[in-house]
Amino acid sequence: MHGFSIYLGQPIDKSYIRRMITLGYTTIFTSVQIPEEDEASKYRYLGELLNYLSDKHLTYMIDINPTLLNHSFYEFLQSYHHAQFMIRIDHSTSIEIINDIIQHGFDCCLNASILSESLLQQLYEKLEDFTHLCYCHNYYPRPDTGLTTEFVHHQNSLILKYNPNATIFGFITGTTKRGPLFKGLPTIESTRTKHPIESAQLLLDHQTTQILIGDSKLNTPLDEQLMNALCHRTFTLTVDLFDTQATSILQQTHTVRPDNPQAVIRSQEARHYCTSEMNAYNTTNRDTGTVTIDNKLNGRYQGELQLLKADLPAHPHVNVIGKICESERRLIHCMKPNDTFKFIIKTRE
Repeated sequence: MHGFSIYLGQPIDKSYIRRMITLGYTTIFTSVQIPEEDEASKYRYLGELLNYLSDKHLTYMIDINPTLLNHSFYEFLQSYHHAQFMIRIDHSTSIEIINDIIQHGFDCCLNASILSESLLQQLYEKLEDFTHLCYCHNYYPRPDTGLTTEFVHHQNSLILKYNPNATIFGFITGTTKRGPLFKGLPTIESTRTKHPIESAQLLLDHQTTQILIGDSKLNTPLDEQLMNALCHRTFTLTVDLFDTQATSILQQTHTVRPDNPQAVIRSQEARHYCTSEMNAYNTTNRDTGTVTIDNKLNGRYQGELQLLKADLPAHPHVNVIGKICESERRLIHCMKPNDTFKFIIKTRE
């Protein structure tokens, strides 16, 4: 259910939408309560979006002020039989509003960032079916106003206390920023300028279950890299290669060993990929972000491939064969046991 955002202040970008759906994004977030957007045109653009995707079975999360919920709005959504709708109430949530949304045949999405324990207790006592309830954090356009990881974790723990199977969405920044500030739309403030995969992993690590791209667009190839990491736990790393004798090993797909240590990521298969003798070369300091291969001096460990999560000293048995590009270096901290990874190789001239 990972997704992206489409805003209704301008004509929809059909090519971007199609690409994201092809990549596997299945939820579209939109809002009908953004002050900068024209009131008359936003529903027309929403209709255009729903008509354009009438051949797709997607989920639409619609952010709305509860005062706008009426018979006409419900009837408008009910006319699109191919779509599943989650109506997100930003504030002024009550049991009556939640029941009204569910009784009209829609899922109700609550604001995870401001949800109180008292409301969760009421829901637990009075709501019979939690399958039509989900939760979504706010995004924060203004810098310095986003949430802390501790607060996200607290809110998510509170939700899961009353609804252990809850679906909880959170936002990450895209590459084409939405106005009027153009500073990104993250849930967690510290992720405002981070790589999308690192931002997403931080939300996941704090019990958020689904990721939404908050801004208007996530450029290629980041959109594909993010989906591969989220759904397939596969990471693509761009490496500036120093030593070409290891090229054949780097061209393979690798798996993070399940017993991976603190300082390095170890490939489970690299030694099996090593089919020729690896001479000692560039046995320098192993800085964070470097890629190393054990050379022939390390005996049966020849071909061992590691990604450095911390600085280690030079060792005559270990070749420093390349370095992950700076923008992707932090991704090695997102990799978990049994994740897979592959390389895009840049060879030095």
